Amino acid sequence: MGCTMGGWASAGALALCLWSALASSAAAQPAADGETNGGLLEIVFVPTERAQLAIWVQDAGGELLSTVRLTEAVAYRGIGNRPGASQMNSGFRWPYGRREGALPVWARKRAQAPGAEPFRTVIFQDRGSEGFASRTSPDQSGDDYYCLAFDRSRSAQDALDAVACASVILFSSDKGRFITEADVEAGYGEPYRDLVTGEGRPRPLPLHSLYPPRRDVDRCTGDCFDHEDVDLFAEHAREVMPEIDAVTMATPVGGLEQRLLHPVPVEWAPGDYRLCVEANVEGDYNATFDDEAYPTPTEPIDRWDFWATTYGYPYRGQPSVVYCVDMVLRDEQERVFETTDALGTAGTWDQESTEYGTLRPMDGMTDDPVEAPGSGADRLHQMDGGERVRVIVHPSFSCADDAPPSAVTELRVERHHQKRNAHQWAELSFEAAGDDRGIFRYDVRVSTEPITDDAGFMAAEPAKEATIEAAELRVPTDAAAGETIHVELGGLVAQTHYHVAVRAMDRCAGLGPIATGEVTTTERVFATVSPCFVATAAWGTPLAAEVGSLRRLRDRHLMVHPAGRQLVGLYHRLGPELAAWAREHEALRAAARMALTPVVALARWLDG
Repeated sequence: MGCTMGGWASAGALALCLWSALASSAAAQPAADGETNGGLLEIVFVPTERAQLAIWVQDAGGELLSTVRLTEAVAYRGIGNRPGASQMNSGFRWPYGRREGALPVWARKRAQAPGAEPFRTVIFQDRGSEGFASRTSPDQSGDDYYCLAFDRSRSAQDALDAVACASVILFSSDKGRFITEADVEAGYGEPYRDLVTGEGRPRPLPLHSLYPPRRDVDRCTGDCFDHEDVDLFAEHAREVMPEIDAVTMATPVGGLEQRLLHPVPVEWAPGDYRLCVEANVEGDYNATFDDEAYPTPTEPIDRWDFWATTYGYPYRGQPSVVYCVDMVLRDEQERVFETTDALGTAGTWDQESTEYGTLRPMDGMTDDPVEAPGSGADRLHQMDGGERVRVIVHPSFSCADDAPPSAVTELRVERHHQKRNAHQWAELSFEAAGDDRGIFRYDVRVSTEPITDDAGFMAAEPAKEATIEAAELRVPTDAAAGETIHVELGGLVAQTHYHVAVRAMDRCAGLGPIATGEVTTTERVFATVSPCFVATAAWGTPLAAEVGSLRRLRDRHLMVHPAGRQLVGLYHRLGPELAAWAREHEALRAAARMALTPVVALARWLDG
């Protein structure tokens, strides 16, 4: 039976169907009979830090056949299709700005494949401009992952390795909504700096996007303001790209060798194929692509707010780089194919260019691993033989007699032993699995929902290491069966109950049973990131309508004048201490509400 929505009862079941039918790389198990499987690809490369990756296989004519891997910033966090202007600044876990240049060659190829569909474009709920970084309407809810620091020392490019999203209250973001045909007909757009003239102008937004929306959120309930479309984001992503759960991977650890397995679908005929890896890194500047060539846009002046143009950094450095390996499938022997050079680059950040998303020569791109390691063509580092990507093609009969791994045993998930990190990290231990060919990797997944089957396992989030960067969790595979393996999990959220699942994969992509455990993270008190300190203390929540009115007064009327900016700056220096004092005394909070009520009325009057 085919993998169609009519033949399956749910998106999870559909994902599981395609998981088996397409033999996707992370968890498909080849058949034991060598006559009924197509062999196995083993893909080897060494990425630089913070690299976003897309890996795919295409036929000799250039048609994309299968997405092998897609890093979760695009596949899970939705950076390519979220609210905010595409040219908006970036920063550590920056919440806004469509990064349509993240992996454009892959995105365009996927959309052009037979039967493929585009995704629906996501925009702000009701801000009036995609260039407003600060809230100007009740459109926000707590965000477990993204944050926005209105602090230049924490939002600059050189702070990426040293900052965190600590706050007394969870950062609140606008998750957005789908653009409608009425929006498009009305000419709804984003502020856009024309890359030819350098002038700012409105740019209409299309109904569809090349990228999936975020899948890491559920619509909030209670005193919050998510649009009803948030409930549809994950479902929509899976409808358009049913294999998305199966191919999502965490951002890999920079400088360490990656080895991935991809079973070859039996329906692929013998012949010539190409495996490609696209890599992108925000802010990868050089003399051609830097913050002077692609500065923070400030025009049209009424379409960008002070926060969008003052904080963060211009992220558009060198565009994505593509590496491709030509290979032959269905030989009767194991063969190795590799490439030593980048094939080309996306070349432009201009979404309006006819060449956008097409492969272009490496003109203006850095190609110097010694003087500029990790930059440009070195986003995939040279390995021992100078190669950037190596593909080992294992013939179908090589796994004919494979037996899957045994289950991991004695799995335990416990709170982290360091109290200062127990809100975001946990400790995982288990006894190693056994296998006749050796363990290739341990796949660890984390979810707030129980993980009871393959579909739930693949829908869960890939586990992260216990660091600020929260890159992929790498579990050692050299332990003998029954030996204890201990690792630390990261990327967790305070006061949250997690289900953790582990299973082993052998060198033929055979899978062992799923083992599960549970843990609840501890509480942590954060420092506030909200600039409306006193108002938040007065009304008890940053989500109050009165606080939103005061934000709009600040952004729309004070921040546009020098005297107003000085007044806001003074408030930022004195506000935290006054707010802390007021929070402890209800009488002071009442007095603050009374004092601010006329200001709220003025703000609402000015907004019409």
